[in-house]
Amino acid sequence: MISNKILAIVVTYFPERVLLEKNISAFIDDVEKILIWENTPEDKKLQYRFIDHPKVEYCGDGINSISHALNYAWQYAETNGYNYLLTMDQDSVFENFSQYVNVTIGNSHAPQGIWTPKVVSEENPKNPSEQGWSGEIYNTITSGMLQSVALVAKNGGWNEVFAIDGLDDDYCFHAQRVGIKIYRNYDIYLIQQYGVPQTVNFFGHSITLRNYSAQRYHSIYWSHALLMRMYPEQKYFRELCYCYWKGMIKWIFLFEEDRFKKLYKIISGIVSGYTCRIPRRELKSE
Repeated sequence: MISNKILAIVVTYFPERVLLEKNISAFIDDVEKILIWENTPEDKKLQYRFIDHPKVEYCGDGINSISHALNYAWQYAETNGYNYLLTMDQDSVFENFSQYVNVTIGNSHAPQGIWTPKVVSEENPKNPSEQGWSGEIYNTITSGMLQSVALVAKNGGWNEVFAIDGLDDDYCFHAQRVGIKIYRNYDIYLIQQYGVPQTVNFFGHSITLRNYSAQRYHSIYWSHALLMRMYPEQKYFRELCYCYWKGMIKWIFLFEEDRFKKLYKIISGIVSGYTCRIPRRELKSE
């Protein structure tokens, strides 16, 4: 019995059937309703509607933007009396979502703020020594976030300047500015797949490549550069970006196809992010 109504949203784009079914089945029993926001083009959508369940509602308005989709879910939750919002992408699978609900919504001693699980991937495996609640953390990915609808309203929703990349960092950094804290529970696992990974061997070291498109790399690096300008107080983020840039550019140049096109898009993204006008924070509530 759910004492607090949870609305979940899963944002999809040409989803892979088995993975999407695992994604949704992992939490469907513990939420009141699931919105599947389709960023798949209109003429292809019907081919990717794999989930048929009374709790599931398909939606989308042709705007291919994750932040726009999340703001739609927030407004839907407010209008229809939901207390909590779970945000998911199509490549994430919870191992123990029922426990997540118990240690957050069902626990009066849980730290109050944005809740996030331990995100597990090939580069970030499980660590048995990590247990329970973290101290306050500075950011997290959007997938797996669980928070009260009132908290989303306090933060003003998601900034639609960042359609795909950077929206999670922007949301977290702005939350800190308005006094919202972020906490991770290391007993809750979210298995996450990033991009279309390819593993190569380099002098005895295993390297994971993202194999994003050139345009996607442009978006990633543009958002990094712009966020560093928007949130100069986030010095750790700046250092992390510089390390990421150096590592990724090297591996892209050595191993990925269309390397020169991708490197051009990366450089143009960085230049654009550093030189464009810092946009007004466009919030759905305004």
